[in-house]
Amino acid sequence: MSKPAQPAKSPLRWWDLGVGAVCIVMLIPGGVGVVSRRGDAANMQPFAALFPELGILAGFLVLYVVTIRPALRREHVGLPPAGRDWVALALLAIGLGAAVAMSPGFATLQAILYPMIWTITGGSGRPRAVPIGWSAALAAATGVGAYFAYARLGFSDAAWSAAMIAACSFGFAVFLGLWLTRVYSQSEQHRSLAERLRESQAEVAALSEASGAAAERERLSRELHDTLTQTLTGLVMLSEQAERALLAGDSERALERTVRVGATARDAVGEARALVATTQPLGEGELTPALERIAARLHADTGLEVECRFGPVHLDREQEVVLLRAAQEGLANARRHAHATRVVLVLEERESGNASLPPRVVLRVEDNGVGPAAGPGRASASGTTGAPGARGAGGGGFGLTGLADRARALGGEINFGPREGGGACLEVSLTGRQSPAVPADHRVRPRRAASARLVTPGSEGV
Repeated sequence: MSKPAQPAKSPLRWWDLGVGAVCIVMLIPGGVGVVSRRGDAANMQPFAALFPELGILAGFLVLYVVTIRPALRREHVGLPPAGRDWVALALLAIGLGAAVAMSPGFATLQAILYPMIWTITGGSGRPRAVPIGWSAALAAATGVGAYFAYARLGFSDAAWSAAMIAACSFGFAVFLGLWLTRVYSQSEQHRSLAERLRESQAEVAALSEASGAAAERERLSRELHDTLTQTLTGLVMLSEQAERALLAGDSERALERTVRVGATARDAVGEARALVATTQPLGEGELTPALERIAARLHADTGLEVECRFGPVHLDREQEVVLLRAAQEGLANARRHAHATRVVLVLEERESGNASLPPRVVLRVEDNGVGPAAGPGRASASGTTGAPGARGAGGGGFGLTGLADRARALGGEINFGPREGGGACLEVSLTGRQSPAVPADHRVRPRRAASARLVTPGSEGV
């Protein structure tokens, strides 16, 4: 989750700097404020002539620190103005009018007073008439003070000049206030949108994390089903065979089964380490040797005749893993449920009929058992059509369902059902990689002689 924005340590420092800058400008010799009266006091000490103006500036600073800063702080945290804030604004207007009557240069304070008024009274949701009214009051006080100052200084058009100053000040204040308010409102909307965006991003990140964790759990479940579950099932069968051999007094077979238990247990340890280390199930080898290993293990554990017919294929690593898992699932079903005596494992590449399209790689596991119709379950899953799969022949349907999901993710399809002539057939089809161009006379074709055969040759069918 994103952390909330930390509040500024000094939220009013820009106001403090602005007030300080205005006061410094009014103290510059020859400027618009206090020091400009130095030459008017011929009969007074130069420094003593500045006491009234300095006193006014000091009073303004005290009023700012005591009343205006707290009002600005309340506005910063979103609180409405308090009663004392309205009193402070009234004192500002009256004090400015009196200061301008003493010296017209004090009208410079309007540069900081108008923004204060709009900030304190023009917050979000408040009528614009409130800051406009206070701006009019400050402009009127400035105009009245300017009239008395000009009249005292002998201006012939004192009233007209004061009125023009007040009107221009008010017009500029309203224009600037409305513009700043609009900018502030838009910035608040952007801030709100940014905050909602951060919250949405945090929610998406949390959902993505949960989805990733669920996907990883599902992946581990499939890996466990396709590896350790199959191996442990083999261990159970081997131990049962050893037990039956001991009860029958066949110590030689019992010893042989016990040796197989140890070898299979070591295989299970290797599979567990591979899962923990998240290594490739194929190791450093290729798909064909891995298929030969699991076929040899099945033959050694059960005596089941396993014939391998492998042709050259071109697949990515992820596709090879899917076909390896499919072969494990098909052989496990034949061992546990089909009551088969013979299994044929076929891996071949089929041309698509279009030279611009890559070939299809098909893995087929056929057995001569009872078939899915008579077995404990029947399943048919297609990775392209998404047909729902019933309970598979192995693992209550989880094996075939998980296998179909894997194949579907790679644009493949799975079909499981009865084989013509009896038994069951599991077929997995994936889109292979485009094989490199090879002259027709040197092109390698799938051949029976090039395949691995683990039993004495028999009939061509299963």
